[in-house]
Amino acid sequence: MRRRAGALTVTAAALLCLSSGCGVPPSGVVEVGEPATGMTLSKAVYFLDTESSLHAVARPEIPDTNPVAAAVRELLAGPTPTESEYLTTALPPDLPQPEITVGTTTILIRFPTGTPRLTPAALHQLTCTTTLATRPTRPRPAPPSGAAAPQQTPPTIHITIPNTPPQPTPTPPACP
Repeated sequence: MRRRAGALTVTAAALLCLSSGCGVPPSGVVEVGEPATGMTLSKAVYFLDTESSLHAVARPEIPDTNPVAAAVRELLAGPTPTESEYLTTALPPDLPQPEITVGTTTILIRFPTGTPRLTPAALHQLTCTTTLATRPTRPRPAPPSGAAAPQQTPPTIHITIPNTPPQPTPTPPACP
């Protein structure tokens, strides 16, 4: 029994020595270059915090094919149970999936007849989520030396609900 206790003490001392870095010389500052730039969140939806500010929440399961429809579907599903502890949505519950048409400069989101009117906050969630879903998920190659980088124009997004008077939609604040 004493032999076992002695072996345990030696083992514990060896582990303590290893975990404290015995024999490993410290290194100096390691230069790694400039921080990464150009990476943006592109697979996300927007929910509201307790102060009604928009926050992008990652949704990596949004596919690269038909990302707008998938992003809107994820948005309509609402925050997860964990997210709902600190985030909410202005979209009405059980909002039906709209018909979505994506053109080169315009996106039409058409909800079915009978869909309730959407508040400005709900429209902001939809437009920001849709705008984000139209961004390319892969970085673009750098322009040739001396050439200006092409400007990416955000799409024009129309949200309609048949048989509902047009809503005066104020110009939404910029998406975060």
